Amino acid sequence: MLWTAPSSAAKWKGTRVTPAVFRGALWAVALAFPLAAICALFYRFPVPFSGYQTGLVAVPGALVAVVFYGILGGFPALLTAGGLGGAAAHTLGRPDRQHVRRLTLVFTGLIALLAVGLLAILDKLIGPW
Repeated sequence: MLWTAPSSAAKWKGTRVTPAVFRGALWAVALAFPLAAICALFYRFPVPFSGYQTGLVAVPGALVAVVFYGILGGFPALLTAGGLGGAAAHTLGRPDRQHVRRLTLVFTGLIALLAVGLLAILDKLIGPW
């Protein structure tokens, strides 16, 4: 019997990066909402047409602001960065699926936190607007 090398599909079977990329993209967008609410509650968050708001009364405005900023380009940016975070998690955590999922959640949480934090301190970086 002749030995044949395994096909490339068989070699990489079960290590598809696609689920991690999709999961990362969706988690980055989904995590932006609670992180913006937490940021508004404890620090501040820019609400369109109202300026920076803080405290419990700012939470609903912060959630609406995430949708507003997302439509203006934040959602595609979060989807892309989250997908890259999922791909990185897949690369670092495979073949253990649970490890990949945990790393994806950590990476995309950091990405969403960075995006929310950037909006919260944007006036300190570019000046008042």
